[in-house]
Amino acid sequence: GLFKDEKEALKNLVLDQAAAKIRYFDSKILEMRSKYKMSFQDFQRRIEIRKGNEVFEEWDDFIIWDAYESAKSYWLKVETKLSGSPG
Repeated sequence: GLFKDEKEALKNLVLDQAAAKIRYFDSKILEMRSKYKMSFQDFQRRIEIRKGNEVFEEWDDFIIWDAYESAKSYWLKVETKLSGSPG
């Protein structure tokens, strides 16, 4: 099996990867916020209100933005789990 040092090195690699992913998704989320000048929750409400009257570009952006939010949330959980666990 892995020795403590190898386990620690692997954990640090994954933590570095998680931090990089979080920064990446933060920047993508920021682009969407600035494009629509609102939070994801507000944008989601706007999409729901327009049911039947969708603007296709907005619908596409909604799907992408939702994926960014989900991915960021996933990597934050990974980071939290690894940061809190002893080597």
